[in-house]
Amino acid sequence: MQFKLKTWALGSFPEIEISNEQFQSLYQSAEVLKAAMAIEEKYELVISNFLDLEKDSLAVSSDYMVRRSNNYSEFFDIRSTFNRRIVNLLTSTKLYIDQIQQHVKICNPELTACVKNEFSKEYDTLFEYRFMEALRNYVQHRGLAVHLVSHPAKWIEDDESLLEFQTKIYTQKTNLEGDKAFKKSVALEMPDKVELILSSRKYISAISRVHSFIRSNIDTVVKSSRDLIESNINQYQDINDGESIGLCAVSFEADGRLDNIIERVPLFLSWDDVRIELTNRNGCISNLEKRYVSGKCL
Repeated sequence: MQFKLKTWALGSFPEIEISNEQFQSLYQSAEVLKAAMAIEEKYELVISNFLDLEKDSLAVSSDYMVRRSNNYSEFFDIRSTFNRRIVNLLTSTKLYIDQIQQHVKICNPELTACVKNEFSKEYDTLFEYRFMEALRNYVQHRGLAVHLVSHPAKWIEDDESLLEFQTKIYTQKTNLEGDKAFKKSVALEMPDKVELILSSRKYISAISRVHSFIRSNIDTVVKSSRDLIESNINQYQDINDGESIGLCAVSFEADGRLDNIIERVPLFLSWDDVRIELTNRNGCISNLEKRYVSGKCL
């Protein structure tokens, strides 16, 4: 079997012979970058769904401040909106937690047990983590998450010059306790009602901490994988007038005038550039419970 770098396109293009070891290194590097991209893409799903929940909370608060609507139809619409956001959020976190290990294993097989341990530590430490995990199982198999919506308002200045409006959404204990679809040990430690936006912030903060742990522990192998592919791209561009579109590493068996291609590894970094953008966009947010957005303008 032989190996080379070549442009995967019709026409005549230069080629570079490479060794089996070089081909295998390029193959593994490409797999690492794909896995790293998958890790960031699934984290982006989690963050985007969390932001949708937060944005809807602000939109509902603004609407209530102006209209003060409280008929059953509008209450249903609000509850339905938040149920949809919670289901989307819990589905994306389940996807992230269940699938992240396979991607981590590609980057660093020895890291998978450590990542599992990080998730376990968050579960053992944080009630909101345990609660949201149990709630996810409940909404997938039994019922909806949002049982109560309230719009508390309070004066936040001594002279009553500024009135603050909020929206709070709750899961009520009475709707869950005794239901086999909801984990009994979590139901026992629940208060009468759990506010879901604050719980979501704490839950996402915990996931963010694990994600930061993963990032820091795969950073070296991801960078070295990118560097290897980039150096081969640059090497090929040097003999092809600066062009590398369609560049691949291929394994093949020579068969007369035609090559019998066994395996092909595309070599490009456009998707990895997106991964870097996602990494910069979605930093560590480990203390969301200490933050909130205000519409205060005075």
